[in-house]
Amino acid sequence: MINGFYKRFSKHLVAMVLLTQLPLIWLALNARTNNDTETWMPETTPARQRYEEFKRAFGAEEFLLIAFDTSKPNAPDAEMLEALCGRLERLPSIRRAMSPERMRSIMRELEVPADIIEERVKGLLVSRDGPLVGIAAALSDFGLVNRSGTVAEVRQILRYCELDNDNTLMCGSPLFAAELDRLGGKQANAIYFVITLTICLGLLYYLIREWRLTAMVYGVTMWTINSTNSLLDLIGFEMNFVLAAIPVLTMVLTMAICVHYLYYFQEAVEEGAVHPVARALQLAWWPTCIATLTTCLGELALSVSDIVPIRQFAYASAISSLMSMVAGLGLTPALMVVCPRLPRRKASEEKRGIWLANAVVSRSGKIVFATLLLTVVAGIGLPGLKSDMTVSELLPAKSKVKQDFVRVNRELTATEDVEAVVNCGTDSRPFVEKLALVRRIEERIHEHPAVDQTLSLSRFFPNELPSDPIKLGMLLKRAESRRTEDDFTAHGQELWRVSIRVRVPKGSSRGKVINELTEQLKDEPVTLTGMTALVDSAQEEILISFTQSVFMALGLITIAMMIFLRSIWRGFLTMVPNVAPLVWIYGGMSWLGMPIDIAIMLSGSIALGMSVDGTFHFMSRFRYHQRRAEAEAATLLAALPRSDESATIPISSEPHRVSIAEVAARHALMESSIPFIQSTLTATAGMFGLTLSNFAPTARFGWVMIALMLAALVGDVLMLPALLKVTNRPRNSVAHASRIRPTRDASATAQQRHVA
Repeated sequence: MINGFYKRFSKHLVAMVLLTQLPLIWLALNARTNNDTETWMPETTPARQRYEEFKRAFGAEEFLLIAFDTSKPNAPDAEMLEALCGRLERLPSIRRAMSPERMRSIMRELEVPADIIEERVKGLLVSRDGPLVGIAAALSDFGLVNRSGTVAEVRQILRYCELDNDNTLMCGSPLFAAELDRLGGKQANAIYFVITLTICLGLLYYLIREWRLTAMVYGVTMWTINSTNSLLDLIGFEMNFVLAAIPVLTMVLTMAICVHYLYYFQEAVEEGAVHPVARALQLAWWPTCIATLTTCLGELALSVSDIVPIRQFAYASAISSLMSMVAGLGLTPALMVVCPRLPRRKASEEKRGIWLANAVVSRSGKIVFATLLLTVVAGIGLPGLKSDMTVSELLPAKSKVKQDFVRVNRELTATEDVEAVVNCGTDSRPFVEKLALVRRIEERIHEHPAVDQTLSLSRFFPNELPSDPIKLGMLLKRAESRRTEDDFTAHGQELWRVSIRVRVPKGSSRGKVINELTEQLKDEPVTLTGMTALVDSAQEEILISFTQSVFMALGLITIAMMIFLRSIWRGFLTMVPNVAPLVWIYGGMSWLGMPIDIAIMLSGSIALGMSVDGTFHFMSRFRYHQRRAEAEAATLLAALPRSDESATIPISSEPHRVSIAEVAARHALMESSIPFIQSTLTATAGMFGLTLSNFAPTARFGWVMIALMLAALVGDVLMLPALLKVTNRPRNSVAHASRIRPTRDASATAQQRHVA
């Protein structure tokens, strides 16, 4: 029935792929994107809830800080800065622009002494010792929903004023969002994705050795990538820099499944199957389905995270894995009907498999000792593994946005804000008393060495208010006239806001500073929140989510392996070579001081799910050869006279007694090592393209995935066979050749595949 279906509909399936390719490309290129870091943060944590309450009271306060180096030629003077502020405020996306002179003007109107004014402006809009001056442009509600457009409009005004040059610095969360959109967008990723596709095309030809079939498999891979992206957009996923890895992941999985099917097709042809297309599908579907299941389990384990993009990636990658399986198993047989020519494998590949099997099994004890020692040494470093969620670290080191951010933070002002919300109560307390309360709290905040500057409504009033009631009344009346410009109070001046500019000292962390400020203000009616506090909570959530997802994936996959192998002990034992590579890589990262970021945390569960694929293929062959060796040993022993039961059974001219586990491990590794290496090369070639990205998280994800997959190859090809030989009890033994002879029995090989 399967053979009849593909004979009748193969050309239709190939035509469907060709006709829908361009529409799917168009849909994939027009998928929605969203790199708004605020929406990524944990939704259920207290930090997120406090931040949402802050936004409801004061609104989402986002601003662009535009700084100018006044020591350079053609630097803007005070008049030019004022004109620039006016032009910015005429934009519908900018609510207010504040220059140093505007800030001074407000304080002069409220009778703040000149020396105090300069002290308060420095560290906010004027550098303390350097030549930088800045303008803070606050975004309106319209600007908040279109950050990239707002940044583009501001740059256009700077160009019009001839201020868009290397001496003009910009930073702020809207700029980061726009830059993340650009770096994580399709245009920026197009170059490295084309390079990835080119590498994979060359690798496909190397594995298939036939251009027509290579092009068709490549076309199916592209179709699967675009179908997956279009489906995700239809479901409602918004692409971001985390989901940008989905196309490469889809490509890697699809190519691996296609190559596996072609490997089974070769076996079917060599055994002389009447219908090799159907026979290959019969042999391929079970191990491929199990491999997809374990991969999906690893991916879905990421859904425990409260970080939105991580949870989205869990579901999107599982959909990608299923799409890859459907396309790989469903469309590749059709390609073999249309183009049935597939070159035979070279005998040299089989010889390499025999050499590797003998080398590994004969050195099992040394391999087990070396790999376990490496695991212990690397594992010692795991407790020191740290997480990092610094937004600026998501940008390339040579990015002007990052360089501007570093210089502004070093010379002008700290851009990391912690918002302190002071609850002055709902009673009829006079304004002056509320002002005194906020001022006292600000003084306590300034006692912390990491606090660089604060900004609140109290900073616009003199340190000592007039004692004359008339003068005080006139001062408060002038302040009341500016009430519409008040961004620092809410709910009828019940809540007052203090923006704390923090410089995290070397050897400390944002979280430590926030915790110390919280402890320092525990007796005051103050709540600390803001984007910095929210990012810090996300940083803690990254490490928690990483640990939870890896352990959940480990638990689910271990149970699955126990069920598939029908043995608790063997299921547990086969997971050791899959866990060890994770310990090697992440332990090594800890020793090197490399933190876990939002992209790297994806790699652990995914790599674990993918590495188990090879383990299952190897164990299927191992179990078959173990049963076969046991049956042969029992038959030969039964044929011996009772008095000779302890004799050696001669099978070769140079017999020696070996365990059945050794025989099974040798044969299983001989058959599976070359496909293991080929599939790993396919996956690492696909992931290598990610390392070429200018977007730091994408590049780091690619490097870590490559390291994990190569480590998993070591675990499957070296550690697993060695462990099986060392840990199996030598209760049964047969005489066997000291080295496997390069023989081939096509029907036996096909039967092994069928049993597997």
